[in-house]
Amino acid sequence: MKVLNLKPTKGVSRENFIFRGILELSIWDLGGQERYLERYFSESSRELIFSEVSTAVFMVDSSAMDGGVREIFDNFLNYLFEFSPKIDQAYVLLNKIDLQESQEDKFYEILSADLSSEFKDKITFTPVSVKEGSAQHRLIEILDYEIQKNTLSLQRLGKIRHLLDELKINTLSEYLLFNQPDGLLITSTFGKFESKPLQFMKFEIGTLDSNIYSIYQRIMELQNISNLSPLTLSTVVYESDNCWILVKEVINGAVLMAITRNKLPEVFSGVMNALSGKTFEHLKTYLKSSEF
Repeated sequence: MKVLNLKPTKGVSRENFIFRGILELSIWDLGGQERYLERYFSESSRELIFSEVSTAVFMVDSSAMDGGVREIFDNFLNYLFEFSPKIDQAYVLLNKIDLQESQEDKFYEILSADLSSEFKDKITFTPVSVKEGSAQHRLIEILDYEIQKNTLSLQRLGKIRHLLDELKINTLSEYLLFNQPDGLLITSTFGKFESKPLQFMKFEIGTLDSNIYSIYQRIMELQNISNLSPLTLSTVVYESDNCWILVKEVINGAVLMAITRNKLPEVFSGVMNALSGKTFEHLKTYLKSSEF
């Protein structure tokens, strides 16, 4: 993800997406310019902005000292906990620590000084850098914590993990299921996604610029076949000296990776059969279902 030239948010930007393929999120990104802040905190808007919040992140540009930041922060906390009393934690990210002019320690002193006992234990400060990626990692940690509090998400994970364990037992291979939109791990047979190094692992596959379809079309014409169906990417196979790695799309939005323990032919054929077998079909059906 390119972050060097991101423009500041203007007003309120809303976005819905599924984190790790299991947690539904409705994100409100509030621009920090003064003219917008006045609107957020106004009597007519504050309840709409701060109601029913489950996770709150306050991000500060630690390279630009702002004398009014404490007043803004106090308003943020007061309205957040007034209109979303069930929220148990608020996160403060002190951004741009990669810059020499960063004053994250000074900002921490300003924002943490004389906090009431009501707020003190509910606020976590973290110095981060969007440019270096630590801000993104911190947000992943925060949302992973939300998954652990969500019973439905844990039930979904348990069902998927059970199916992956079945595949592992039947093929003596390890499996990882990735969420394509954000590239993050949903679950695996290696352990929980919040454990390192799995937590920040991302699956990325670039666009394959290819003339395969053009070649396919011409070959079919040579065979006098005119009714052509679209080509779909099925199973991609990689190999090392020690193992095979097979990647297959389960549904649009979820990709399964299998890693064999050795390169015996029967192990490879076992995984290939499993990727079109009953357990794989059960996984596909579950991921398509309304229950998921």
